[in-house]
Amino acid sequence: MTSRPRNSMAAVLTLLMTGAIWLSVVFGIFAFVFLGIGLVASLNDGALQVPGAQAISEVSALDFAFVLVGLAIVLPGVVYVCLQLRRILSTLAEGDPFVPENAGRLSMIAIALAVMEVASMLLVISMRLFAAPGETVARPALSINLVVWAAVAALLVLSQVFREGTRLREEEKMTI
Repeated sequence: MTSRPRNSMAAVLTLLMTGAIWLSVVFGIFAFVFLGIGLVASLNDGALQVPGAQAISEVSALDFAFVLVGLAIVLPGVVYVCLQLRRILSTLAEGDPFVPENAGRLSMIAIALAVMEVASMLLVISMRLFAAPGETVARPALSINLVVWAAVAALLVLSQVFREGTRLREEEKMTI
């Protein structure tokens, strides 16, 4: 059996994906801590004092809750997508990207992006529905991100291409 040379670009991209995963996790932890402090301050008439820190909040508790929910949906989604990409890149680095698992991984990335986008739209709708009457705070407008939906479609097509490529490769192995 001949050994294939490792793909150095895929190895670099795998390293970048690992960095993106860790940055997302660290950012998520800090964001949850600071938003949690803001939520507690908001629930406590806009002020919170703890030894060594003071939090003043002019943002409603409901707004903090919406941001926390959005963060709880998006950050795990980003980490999941990066993990799947890292797994795909590791097969590429080994010189064998056309494995059946990669087709499934591409489909799962597409589904994760679709879920995050739908959740984002539902969150915007909820924020607009639960706005207090006469509230002057600007609420985000509902928009359909066509780039995300095009990426979902492209990933689903690519997953089918990978499935077919894997099938053809297996068929070729059986040909004499």
